[in-house]
Amino acid sequence: MNKRGKPWHFVVVALLIVVFSVTALFGVSYRYGDTRTVYIKGASDIRFGIDIRGGVDVTFMPADGADATDDQMAAAKTVIEDRLVGLGITDYEDYVDYNKDRIIVRFPWKSDETDFNPQTAIDEIGTTAKMVFRKGSSIDGEEILSGDDVTSATAGYDQENGYVVELVFSAEGAKAFADATTELAAQENGYISIWLDDENISTATVKTAITDGRAIIEGSASNPFTQEEVTTLANQINSGALPFALSAESYSTISPTLGAKSLEVMVIAGIIAFIAIAVLMILRYRLPGAIAVISLFGQVSATLAVVSGYLTIFPSSTLTLPGIAGIILGIGMGVDANVITAERIREELAKNKTLDGAISSGFKMGLTPIIDGNVTIVIVAAILMGAFGPTEGFWATVFKPIFFMFGPSTAGTIYSFGFTLLTSVLLNFVFGVGATRVMIRGASRIKALRNPALYGGAAKGKKTSYKVPSINFVGNRKKYYTLSCVIIAVVLVFSVVFGVKMDVEFKGGAMVTVGYQGELDLNEARQTIADNVGQSNLTLQTGTDIAGDQTLTITLPGSETLSTAELDSLISALNEAYPDNDFVQNEVSNVNPTIGKEFLAKSIVAVVAACVLILIYVAVRFRNIGGWTAGAMAIVALLHDLFIVFGVFVLLRIPLNGNFIAAMLTILGYSINDTVVIYDRVRENKGLYGKQKSLPELVNLSVNQSFSRSLMTTITTCIALGVVCVVSVVFKLDSIFTFALPLMFGMISGVYSTICIATQLWVDVKNKQAAKVKKA
Repeated sequence: MNKRGKPWHFVVVALLIVVFSVTALFGVSYRYGDTRTVYIKGASDIRFGIDIRGGVDVTFMPADGADATDDQMAAAKTVIEDRLVGLGITDYEDYVDYNKDRIIVRFPWKSDETDFNPQTAIDEIGTTAKMVFRKGSSIDGEEILSGDDVTSATAGYDQENGYVVELVFSAEGAKAFADATTELAAQENGYISIWLDDENISTATVKTAITDGRAIIEGSASNPFTQEEVTTLANQINSGALPFALSAESYSTISPTLGAKSLEVMVIAGIIAFIAIAVLMILRYRLPGAIAVISLFGQVSATLAVVSGYLTIFPSSTLTLPGIAGIILGIGMGVDANVITAERIREELAKNKTLDGAISSGFKMGLTPIIDGNVTIVIVAAILMGAFGPTEGFWATVFKPIFFMFGPSTAGTIYSFGFTLLTSVLLNFVFGVGATRVMIRGASRIKALRNPALYGGAAKGKKTSYKVPSINFVGNRKKYYTLSCVIIAVVLVFSVVFGVKMDVEFKGGAMVTVGYQGELDLNEARQTIADNVGQSNLTLQTGTDIAGDQTLTITLPGSETLSTAELDSLISALNEAYPDNDFVQNEVSNVNPTIGKEFLAKSIVAVVAACVLILIYVAVRFRNIGGWTAGAMAIVALLHDLFIVFGVFVLLRIPLNGNFIAAMLTILGYSINDTVVIYDRVRENKGLYGKQKSLPELVNLSVNQSFSRSLMTTITTCIALGVVCVVSVVFKLDSIFTFALPLMFGMISGVYSTICIATQLWVDVKNKQAAKVKKA
């Protein structure tokens, strides 16, 4: 195999990336009249989450504390799905927690929706199903019995009829059914039809009188039932016989206007971040930097292609605002592989190696830290998806032993962030490693591009300007320890004195944001709201939304919640009292306290699980340099970074919520990525120098050699996050700002703890262990 590459490799791979990116962004379709045939899906075909297109996220439970069976919960889920489809909503998500009798449903507003009333939307899918059996095949047929008369409906199979639905009736139902079938069996075309919410779900021919209170529904000889069909039909019939109604225990809503504007803002942020990072990479790394930009463009486009489904045979994934933030974060972190490679090539050129030799060595020496660093982020992204994704998903199945005590407390926004983050990291191997290396090798065979100066080396006839820093990190470690202790003490004192704010997502409660026009007397509004909801200790906060309209945010005290009827009454009361202000509902977050606490507990378990898995990975990968000790010190540094993120939330008075957990887990992956790269360098230098250098000398050398890479990766990531922060502030996108800002501080803390805390603690522990061995 020719590892030196050929000139056409560069041209062909670059062109392939550009062509693929164009198709991934704009798609390939054909329109004839009003019909559009899609061959390749583009960005416009992406399925967006309800935080972008608007919608409702609701958790249903049996009303009045009824204890439902698994079959009844499955039946309730089926009727919800039927109603959503009946309303023209096919792009929904729903999950059942059989242990806690919960059904979690997430669906967008109907395409023709105008008032965006959550009570109406929830009532349309959550009311008790109405089922009747009728004579004949028409809805006008005489009613025989109702759902209350059906004891059970089960999917079955027999050798003669294949898949069937077996029905059992109550005593009254059995008599009514016997009378009807006796009459209909005597007719030439005697039919019984079953209607659920006035929709026909089955029509069967009556062959004989059925008088024993049991019946079967079978398919025809030419069109027998499938297993899936009888299961669905049995669930539909059971749903009409449910002995309980469903109540909305928790729900959140957002209007589509705000979501659409948020999407625009995040797209702008992504474009600005990409351009800024591209300019920095080219200025810093010259030709490898320009090639890295091409690869990064391909990586971002491929991430969008995975989300959209690209080819029509593949399903789309749901993209949320945090998911877009994950893509933007991936832009910053995605250059890491290119940074490591480019830095190693510069370093090898500084050793007076030929261009081909430097490229070959740079690729070889840079591969291991790239793999180790990205694996840790994969671990974190997988846990995010496993903890907060669909229960039947791959990662949820993998991590079921960890989260088995929790139900499907799905959080679509966190799951989407984990998905785009994982996708970006995996695609980084394809583009940041594979494509980049092919293009650099190809470019290096083009005569006009063989000047070492284009790769970070010195121009021909000149000495290299590349220098490894010589900072005594180990010698200054006590200063770093002191600084970290002071920061931790400040956060702890502030937390004790001022307390830690918890969002309704964790503690439960209700927070309603309404838009309004004109001037508003807050004191009068407070009294009106208090009288309506029966709570006096309310928190009101005015502001503006992303569209620039005035908003009023109402937070109920403690963990008090609002039913959909109470919310509807509140909006009506405000408009009745202040008709000139034209109050409209923008966003609602209403969480049952029990569900909120469970979500918090699951989040904490996710953080702990990530730490444990990272510790195991580091211990195994670096066992020849004291893996468990190295891993333990890395975890200490991670806890330091997590505390910094926590401190940002506390000091800025940002309530802890799902964004907090996503930020914490992301920092885990990012910070350990940095630490692993330095551990890799220590392992490499130990092989080169053996006992010629002491451990402090090895660590100092390794940290200094990795310093430029660590700094550059942090700068690119912070540029991406900084752009998101600025854009979020300008356009009042608070939900993204409160995620991006703490994450940016966490990134800075991550590189600091890697260079100044983790490796220095490791040196101290190893020295103490060596001293004990000497004494013994």
